[in-house]
Amino acid sequence: MEMEVPYEYQLAVADYWEGRPTTEPNVWVPGLPLQMTVADPASNSDLVVSSTGQQQLVQESTHHQHAVEVELVFKEVTRSLKHTVDEMAMKMHLFPPNMEELVSYAAPKVVSIGPYHHGKNAALRQMESIKHAAAVHFIDNTGRSIQEVYGAVCEIAEEARGHYEEDKMRTASDDDFKHMLFFDGCFLLQYMLFWCKEDDDDGTTVDPSLCSVFSSKDDRIFCDIVLLENQLPWVVVDRLKWFMRTPPDMEMFVGLVKTDKLHIRQKRKFDLAPLPDYRPPHLLGFLRYHIVGNTQVPEPRPLSDKVKEVSWSVGVIELAEIGIEVTPNDIKEDLTKMYIKRGCFTGELRLASVSLDDANATFLVNMAVFEMCTTPDFAEDDYELSTVCSYLWLLGMVTDSVSDVQELRNKHILEGGAGLTNEDVLKLFTGVEKHLRIGKRYYKTIVDIASYRYNRRWWIMFYRFGYRNRTTIITAITTIVGAAGFLATLKSFR
Repeated sequence: MEMEVPYEYQLAVADYWEGRPTTEPNVWVPGLPLQMTVADPASNSDLVVSSTGQQQLVQESTHHQHAVEVELVFKEVTRSLKHTVDEMAMKMHLFPPNMEELVSYAAPKVVSIGPYHHGKNAALRQMESIKHAAAVHFIDNTGRSIQEVYGAVCEIAEEARGHYEEDKMRTASDDDFKHMLFFDGCFLLQYMLFWCKEDDDDGTTVDPSLCSVFSSKDDRIFCDIVLLENQLPWVVVDRLKWFMRTPPDMEMFVGLVKTDKLHIRQKRKFDLAPLPDYRPPHLLGFLRYHIVGNTQVPEPRPLSDKVKEVSWSVGVIELAEIGIEVTPNDIKEDLTKMYIKRGCFTGELRLASVSLDDANATFLVNMAVFEMCTTPDFAEDDYELSTVCSYLWLLGMVTDSVSDVQELRNKHILEGGAGLTNEDVLKLFTGVEKHLRIGKRYYKTIVDIASYRYNRRWWIMFYRFGYRNRTTIITAITTIVGAAGFLATLKSFR
């Protein structure tokens, strides 16, 4: 599979070339055709005769100079690209501009986190006073001075700034940027603490006035803080969390996101299993990692050499004709579990059940776009790095119409739906199939379907005939049974 270059890579190369003097030699620019030409000498004065009578071409020197400069350009671009790739996992990414159908899932509506949307409209500016109040209560709960806490944020401000796209930042100065980090970090931690508070909380953990604001706008705030473009570097969150007397219980927070938002599990808490060296770039990356996990996925069943081709998309009707029904997973299984379960005569495409309202659709889309931004080639990486893309692609594969969406709701694969109609869901899945890359788990599931189809090809011939003619067959059987009953009744009269 050909590797797709993320949008950020193109920006990095473009930024390098932007503003270069036009008087430089005609060297190759990455992305343009390789055409290196040197003008012919304008006159014989370009030929210099040495004292020994040997002629030396100035053009040779020019060629050499150009070759050296081209080599330096290659080295610089390579170094810059390597640095960009190495930092890709920790960057505060921008939503790809070509995703027109999904652009409604990109911008915050109530609260801005980070510089990309800071103060962008009146609704976002209105929340700034709440951030200031959250910072006051945050400082009070730490028992430290504001100078000490703010100073700690200033120490890592330069590192945090390096994770953003500089030309997209809306702050006017370094001081404004530091203020923004401080207030946004305090607000985010107070909101997370609000989520984790127990029912018997006496108000000492989170101020009651803040709880009132958080409760009234909970769904919208959550929807905004999990947007790809609305993130705060995790180094800021970690630094501020260190000062808290009672920091948020991160295990509880992730567990509540899975149960109260995605409805993937029923139990309130679950054990996190982070990799020792894992550092999340931001809250969205933290949640995605612990929701997807690091599960081992068995390789797909090997295809027979007699299978000449594999269809990389299978419609709902085609699945039904080969005896595969879309069903929800067992309640203990989660988003990562997508596979074909074989029965004696039929099969099942097992998918996790999720609550798909407007907020959760936003959450899923932004997790999927985050996977695309941080993983250049899904086929060359682990399964979990493209799990959400695979899940959304499979949902899109089995929804060709509004009635298909309703069928998924009837089977409790899609639950909830407040603010998101069946037409909205269909539009979402259509946009997913246009713009998201296909994940590795999706490929595995498609290969398993192809194996199922080949291994049961003779049985499927009879099953497909029965499925396509089921109305006629049922009518015929009903007629025969009715006729037999009529004859039996007539015989009894005799």
